Amino acid sequence: MSHPLEVRSLRTGSVIDTMSDQVAFSEDMLVGLTPEQREAVMSPAKRLLVRATAGSGKTHVLTLRIQRRISQGEIEPDQVLAMTFTRKAGDELRRRLFRSGIRDIKAGTFHRAALTLVNQYREDHHLTPLVIEANRRRLVTALAAQVNASSEIRLEDWQVPRLEQEIGWALSQGFNGALYAKNAKKSRRDAPLSPAQFASVLDRYVGLCHSRGVLDFDLLLSEAITLLRDEPNVLASFRHHHTSLYVDETQDMNPLQFMLLRHMAGDDPDLFCVGDPNQSIYGFNGASPHLLNEIIRTWPDTLTLDLTRNHRSTANIIAVANTLLDQGAQGITPAKDQGDVPMVRGYDTDEQEASHVARWLSAKHQPGAPWRTMAVLARTNAQLELIASHLDALDIPYERRGPEHSPASDLTNANDAWSRQLNDEHNDAVALSTIHRAKGLEFQFVAAIGWAEGQLPNYNATTQAQLDEERRLAYVALSRAEDSLLITWSRGRNDPRYPDRAPSRFLAPVEHVIAEIEQRDAPLTGEARKARLAAIRRELEKTLGEGNVSL
Repeated sequence: MSHPLEVRSLRTGSVIDTMSDQVAFSEDMLVGLTPEQREAVMSPAKRLLVRATAGSGKTHVLTLRIQRRISQGEIEPDQVLAMTFTRKAGDELRRRLFRSGIRDIKAGTFHRAALTLVNQYREDHHLTPLVIEANRRRLVTALAAQVNASSEIRLEDWQVPRLEQEIGWALSQGFNGALYAKNAKKSRRDAPLSPAQFASVLDRYVGLCHSRGVLDFDLLLSEAITLLRDEPNVLASFRHHHTSLYVDETQDMNPLQFMLLRHMAGDDPDLFCVGDPNQSIYGFNGASPHLLNEIIRTWPDTLTLDLTRNHRSTANIIAVANTLLDQGAQGITPAKDQGDVPMVRGYDTDEQEASHVARWLSAKHQPGAPWRTMAVLARTNAQLELIASHLDALDIPYERRGPEHSPASDLTNANDAWSRQLNDEHNDAVALSTIHRAKGLEFQFVAAIGWAEGQLPNYNATTQAQLDEERRLAYVALSRAEDSLLITWSRGRNDPRYPDRAPSRFLAPVEHVIAEIEQRDAPLTGEARKARLAAIRRELEKTLGEGNVSL
């Protein structure tokens, strides 16, 4: 008999459920938790939304809550469904659940949960299994050829990548052609076709997929939504088998995924969502931090908790990262000491920037600081190429970590997740990573490169929403650092494409805070020292009583 979340009709990788013999929970597991973390674990509330800052232990809290509720008999393990949005987050969630001793819990991405539901329905009704096409480009290329051969619209080769991106965005919003045409202008979409033309192409794309018996990841979600909405038996069965829902990395949710969650959950769900609106960086996939508020609007009695204490980074790094938070956002509080003062360095050329970053890493490589504790983070993969060549010149080992642009990649991973994690953990090399791919990771030493206009924020970011996301990307980059942070930018004077770049607009507040830190930590001399000693004397006299202290 197949396991509930095993993918039977598609070759999509290994079973993701965690297995163990016994679930245990004791008060000792709460030792060291902040009051807010403890409340998130122990709260009797049926619905919780936990807004958790970077480094606040959100996945640990989620795992402990599941473990506590199972051990105390509130929920059964096989009735829990825990969902996230990326392979990386899913790997981490599965690993923590495994270590906590949980058996038979179902955990994976939204897409895997949707695939299980669709497969089960088709199997029960003796229908041909659907095929998941992970590479949308193949479908869009076939669509372009079909459109060019049969209509007045002419699609050039250069338009295909943009067409693919726009199709993905439209489907992530739950749009068909008519809804896209209605909303494109309001959403300020920069599509390769007019709204009316793209609406026609979008409907043809969906028709092409259906005619081939193929679903891309977004159409897979739509298929699951349709079954839950239109098939009462499917809905009843799902809610019978999944009485407790958990969502990690909720800030990565797009409207289509929220629609699926809403159909899964119903009006009175047992629901726990955790995420950080300041780390919502998947706008290309339609994700929006505003959907965290939609949870509250949909289920108004949801208890909201904030985890604002960062256990990862030094106080000085947090002070710098706080400058990138949205105005009005609650500031992050540090749990660690001040630490090294972050540095900002500008260079005339990209070569100089790369050379100095490589030498900074080399200087940090000391006993107790292996290469794997270091990372170079950039907005795009292309920016990392020059860094790699300079690391080669200094014989510094490095590992390339490509962009994480596949929120459903746990369906297509052909390698065993456990062995991949172990290989990463034992590879002593500097991580070269895009900021997207680094979300959820942490390093003792971080060099955040390319902080120039056109690079971060990227030149493609033109709307306020896009610029806000670039700011959140910058925040994610800085908040990966535990102890030491270097931020660099280059004027690009040897780059004919972008000569005389300006420093990133995100740098001014960062540099202001660094200047304040340096001024605060500077040794006092002369009159300033005398004034400080006098102030200390007055404070002591006031505290202990005048005449009781002899200085």
